[in-house]
Amino acid sequence: MEPVVAKELRRMGLNRVTEERSAVRFLGSLSDGYRACLWSRSASRILMRLDRFECTDADALYDGVRQIDWHTHLGPNTTFAVDFVGGSKTIRHSQFGARKAKDAIADQMRDALGSRPDVNLRNPDLPVHIHLSHAVATVSLDLCGAPLHLRGHGRSAGIAPLRETLAASMLLLADWPRAAQKGRPLLDPMCGSGTLLIEAAGMAADHAPGLSRSKWAFQSWLQHNPTVWTELLEEAETRAQAETTLPPIRGRDLDGKAIGLATENIQKTGWSRHIQIEQGSLKKARPRLGESTGVLVTNPPYGDRLGEDDEVLRLHQDLGDRLRRSFLGWDAWILCGRKEWLHALSLKPSAKHIVFNGPLECRYVHLPISLTPPKDKPRWRDPGSGS
Repeated sequence: MEPVVAKELRRMGLNRVTEERSAVRFLGSLSDGYRACLWSRSASRILMRLDRFECTDADALYDGVRQIDWHTHLGPNTTFAVDFVGGSKTIRHSQFGARKAKDAIADQMRDALGSRPDVNLRNPDLPVHIHLSHAVATVSLDLCGAPLHLRGHGRSAGIAPLRETLAASMLLLADWPRAAQKGRPLLDPMCGSGTLLIEAAGMAADHAPGLSRSKWAFQSWLQHNPTVWTELLEEAETRAQAETTLPPIRGRDLDGKAIGLATENIQKTGWSRHIQIEQGSLKKARPRLGESTGVLVTNPPYGDRLGEDDEVLRLHQDLGDRLRRSFLGWDAWILCGRKEWLHALSLKPSAKHIVFNGPLECRYVHLPISLTPPKDKPRWRDPGSGS
């Protein structure tokens, strides 16, 4: 998803955006860093680099981390934790690297202030992130604290939850913001707990995803500038309160429990007026009257959600049939967990992206649906066709 994050940051007006492996780097002011925290829908975290140095062994790690002036970042009563990622020939375990870096920070703070700050592994005031690769250590502050997919609404997850950042990335790849501006409808026919619908509404309404969060790690940082942050919040509030007409956003699911969760989550986020959901089978999904074109985005259930691979395969076959027969002229974007499920759709993708839904490698495909219906008989009776 690096290109998605990079494009999103550039749209915010951030400069010198560079794609890296599993990360996107940009250079900017403190306000730019705050803006990325507040507005990024697709990034997991916003890290502010403090230093980068050669790290050939544990001693080099300790010395490099200790030379940073931590007393300018952490107060004596500020709790911290070290998230250590990567390794080398001499640092093979992340816990060992984290412990070595933690000692360096605590020792430097003790020498500067006469006391060592406390470590809080579960809920630190200011998390420290260290990445070690190719004998180079990069030390950063995690400005967010809790990862950005936690929007602050306290949503309830379903059986197979879709992370908000992945849902947002799927919608950005589908160019939903532009489609929304044109008034095109959006449908998720297997909406689960409603994550895609909620993210779609937030994008269409120009609502900052971080606006509902009450706690940020940078608020415990000694160099935090409350004035700059308040200005950004006021700007986001103004944009969120602007009069905006949202296009139709609809979801449906066969599972009554999923519909209940989606209804609850939509109410928590305040989008009840703009999102319509209903319980119903995939075979009865269709555009509303007058919806000659639209965007269909969905994450079909996987085997662990339904229990049997054959049932999931048939579900994808039904989805392909439904798209070809009822959603003529629409753009469908489907997240497929396996290649055979993609083939079962019997539709040719115009674009394919390899993405990870948690640990699962998936294929996210764009299926432009023809304006011409197929001539073969449907695999199942089409409700409402009259035949």
